[in-house]
Amino acid sequence: MDNLQLFTLLNASSKTPVWQIAIALAIAQWLIWCVPLAMAAAWVLGDEEARGNLLEMLVAALIALALAQVITHAWPQPRPFMLHVGRQLLAHEPDPGLPSDHVTVFWSIAAAAIAGTRFRRWGAVLFVLGLLVGWSRVFLGVHFPLDVLAALPVSAAGAVFARALRHPLQPAYGLASRWWERAAQGFTR
Repeated sequence: MDNLQLFTLLNASSKTPVWQIAIALAIAQWLIWCVPLAMAAAWVLGDEEARGNLLEMLVAALIALALAQVITHAWPQPRPFMLHVGRQLLAHEPDPGLPSDHVTVFWSIAAAAIAGTRFRRWGAVLFVLGLLVGWSRVFLGVHFPLDVLAALPVSAAGAVFARALRHPLQPAYGLASRWWERAAQGFTR
């Protein structure tokens, strides 16, 4: 089965119930906001080691998104609606879709979490949530399945680079954590 056939199989049809579309829209548009909220809560509640892991996860996502931009510019791939394929149920700019930025964020943070020490349990959850977001965006017609799959190696590369930068960035991570502790003490006075 090729990319177009799989897209056709996963994309919503004209007979898809409204409630399924509503759920997919919520997943596609709002689930991404759980990532920064969870990371912010973990930052506030965590210690210096936890904050270092969170910063590494953030660096992994930033590197992966930068790599995704390089791929997008070097090998621009149209989205399904740009080719007048399938049914589009989510408004989106007609920019290249490979790899999916939403899935790249989830999976790069998941990979960095697994490589870290404090948030390994988040890894599997974030991977599944990323897969769910990827499905929803294919279902709604803004990505091909290959766009979602392409996020996997890009995300892994982001996590590997972030891990390689861990020791050089450790002083900055520690500084950010200590700054937060001082600022938090000021809030509690």
